Amino acid sequence: MMQKRRLSPNEKMYLTFEKNYNSFMINRVVEGTGYIDLEAFQKAVDEVAKKFPESRFKLEGNYWIDSKINPKVIKINRADIGKDFKELMQRKIDLTKEVACQIYYLEEYNKTTIIFRTHHGVMDGKGQGIWISAIFKELNNLPIQEFLSQKRDVDLLNEGGTKKDSDIVTLGNYAPIKDRNSYEITSPISKKMVIDGKVVALTSKIIGAIHQLSEDKISRFIVTRDIREKFTSEQLNTGNLSLPMYLQVSDNDWNKINLELMKMILTNKDIIYSPKEYFVFDKFPISILKLGLKYTVSKYNRQKKSAVSAVISNLGKINLEDYKTASFSPNEVYALPVITPLVPLSFIITEQEDKIILTIGYYERNYCDNVIDKYLEALKNKILNRGRIELVGNSYVKKIDIFEKIFEKSNANSRLSLTDKEVFTYKDIFKRVEIVAEYLKNCGVGKGDTVSISTKRDASYLISVLACIKIGATFIPIDPDYPKERIEYIKENSKSKVLLESLDDILSNNKVESLEDIGKFEKYNSDDVVYIIYTSGSTGKPKGVEITYGTLCNYISNCIEKYEIDEKTIFGFFTSISFDLSITAIFTTLVVGGQIEFFSEKITPLTLKNIFENSKMNSVKMTPTHLEIMSKYNIEKDKFKLVIVGGEQLKVSTATKTQEILGENCKIVNEYGPTEATVGCIYHIFDKNKRYVSEGLPIGKPLDHIDVYLDIDLDENIGELFIGGDCLARGYFNNNIETDKKFIISKGKRFYKSGDLCKINSDGDLEFLERKDFQIKIRGYRIELEEIEKKIEEYPSIVSCRVIPNSSKTSIMAYYIGKANEKELVDHLKKSLPEYMIPYAFFEIDEFPLNSNGKLDLQKLRQLSRKKDVHEANIVLSDFEKKIIKIWEDILEINISENDMGKNFYELGADSLSVVRFISEIEPLVKKDGIEKILLNPSLETIKKYKN
Repeated sequence: MMQKRRLSPNEKMYLTFEKNYNSFMINRVVEGTGYIDLEAFQKAVDEVAKKFPESRFKLEGNYWIDSKINPKVIKINRADIGKDFKELMQRKIDLTKEVACQIYYLEEYNKTTIIFRTHHGVMDGKGQGIWISAIFKELNNLPIQEFLSQKRDVDLLNEGGTKKDSDIVTLGNYAPIKDRNSYEITSPISKKMVIDGKVVALTSKIIGAIHQLSEDKISRFIVTRDIREKFTSEQLNTGNLSLPMYLQVSDNDWNKINLELMKMILTNKDIIYSPKEYFVFDKFPISILKLGLKYTVSKYNRQKKSAVSAVISNLGKINLEDYKTASFSPNEVYALPVITPLVPLSFIITEQEDKIILTIGYYERNYCDNVIDKYLEALKNKILNRGRIELVGNSYVKKIDIFEKIFEKSNANSRLSLTDKEVFTYKDIFKRVEIVAEYLKNCGVGKGDTVSISTKRDASYLISVLACIKIGATFIPIDPDYPKERIEYIKENSKSKVLLESLDDILSNNKVESLEDIGKFEKYNSDDVVYIIYTSGSTGKPKGVEITYGTLCNYISNCIEKYEIDEKTIFGFFTSISFDLSITAIFTTLVVGGQIEFFSEKITPLTLKNIFENSKMNSVKMTPTHLEIMSKYNIEKDKFKLVIVGGEQLKVSTATKTQEILGENCKIVNEYGPTEATVGCIYHIFDKNKRYVSEGLPIGKPLDHIDVYLDIDLDENIGELFIGGDCLARGYFNNNIETDKKFIISKGKRFYKSGDLCKINSDGDLEFLERKDFQIKIRGYRIELEEIEKKIEEYPSIVSCRVIPNSSKTSIMAYYIGKANEKELVDHLKKSLPEYMIPYAFFEIDEFPLNSNGKLDLQKLRQLSRKKDVHEANIVLSDFEKKIIKIWEDILEINISENDMGKNFYELGADSLSVVRFISEIEPLVKKDGIEKILLNPSLETIKKYKN
């Protein structure tokens, strides 16, 4: 067992620098959710220390000595870290009194941060990673391989390295950033930058990008090289086996830089060293070296010279699974740079499966914050070969104080709410609002508290919302058709004091004592949260989006002016209350003094037919799916004055057909906006006389007071859409990790990463192309496929699962490895997932097909959905039956098995749009008077009864 190790020359250099300047501690940060029991954590650290005694080294003269004292797991507070880890990065330890490794543990409300600290004199970044990996293996009761080598870098170099005369760095005017305030050596500071996806030859691209931005003819870099790759027997050596490799760059082409870097590695230039320099650090005591280094650094800082432009260290690929325990799940792992005098910038690269984390370190007073922020954004764009196209919304629309306008109408006798059963005036509604508001106050609900609303889609929902506003509360709409488990989760997660499900008892047992306060309400500040809508979450649980009063006012003000909504508006309300399409219908109508027509029945093609043909509404907001269905109905021309379409991509052909049906006086608005951008943020008004080039209708330009930009690929001219301005949600309720991930600061402003790929057409309008992740929209509902996959994998005998949309993206299918009873599996999903998130088809497979890039091959996966079909089964079918089944199969993209013969089209997984398409295709084959009966029960038996 290793008892002591002589300091290597490099280690002595680190110790010398630390004597004069900042800490040379390597800090690896692990951020995640959950917790690790501190007693179990400490026990694991103690066990690992027996196998890796370097973690308990202390300094004694020119030797590291095993102190037999194990590193401590220390619980800390946020203040111990400081902004941008400033406090942490300057914290030194006395190596003659303390061991060289320690662990900080910070548990916050919904985020756990673990920081592994190791002195660079004992381990390099790779060595630290070996030590950390062993600790997590111990926590997970996995075997740990012991390694006893004491070899230092200099020992290995003397055995197999190549000597040269000198490695002394030539100092020069290397200036990666021109706006440098000083050459002072002050507090070290760190910034973090995340790059989504994978980047090939990342180190070379970073070097090329730094060189381009520097505008220097020559840039010089230190690229740290892990020589364990050359000396494979030392793979588990936790010591300092990373050496500096110097690369001089004069070309902007990263390909050429990469070629040069590869040549240096292949010709062993990464293990060429200077015995002269090693002699200096090996033979002279630290006290002498300290004086020499201090003089040298001071001299060259006065001359504004640097050793290199930057140091680049790559920790390589990090597998998050290696940092996971039964109770702790990591989200990000990265390292903080060690700052070295005479080096302007230090970079550390950490690669994860789906992103790259780049941390940049520098001395605080050398650069202003905004200079570094702009530099990092420019650097990222260079690395990714990206540009930025900005679209700034106008500021003509005056923002209305919408609640002031709404409560002014509390005594009005004009109609507000109507259904086929009852009509309420504004005064009727507000009397009831007063009763429910008083009930909420008696339940302890006050300003800023949350209230869940899961009422029917009728006047009771409107009353509940206004009652919350009356007392300054935040309302959370929850579809009453959601599974009980999901409703309970949202209520608990949102910390709702009350769940309103029915108002019958509240309204029947109470009355308004006084009408004096009927028009008064608790005032909202611009940043107060008005409502929280829960959307599908990639973690397996829905997440709540917090919408503030200021952004709601901006959206509603825009809608009223741009869509010409007035007191003659009768808005139809038939979508789920959990869908933020409903926000438009309610608040625009209330502000202008219009009417809302509620439809509480379950929405099917038949009920929609009745709604569109016989209702009083003249304005409606719906999805393109609804428009497709509407084309089958007999709707009076010029009945509608406004149709707002959102939630899915709208085709030009669908808009054209809708205009023909509804008449030229109907305004058709294509509105785009994720929930995080307050319902809608970009709009385009359809022009029937315009010649549109693309199949998809443009989503258009930003509403007023909203800014967006495209982070484009310069080669393809498409990119991700970022949304900013007076539309952004505060964030995700109680979820800082997801909030920080999706809401970013760019050029000093806050933006939301939409995940939508767009382009700008020749008219300057935005066009939506596709998603860049696994999120999809089905019938206007945003769905994170990972949430469904996690729920399916909770089924006891399913090992793994993938959920994908069908090729038309109207429905979803699940493929799993394992065994399952399909009925039991669906029942299991119904307990926690709403109906629209349950796959219509499940397929048991042996393995997931991958393409040449190692990614899931969707085409091959869909081919696996072909079961033995009825055409091959022992069943006799007529030509008519075969035609019907073929139509089913083509629409649903599955083969109908013998067991499916008794099911109707809905049971096979059809949605409303699929049924409309189905009816269109079978119309020539069946009698006209049978269509409605077939809509009710589109089974093979029913269809056969009405065969032509």
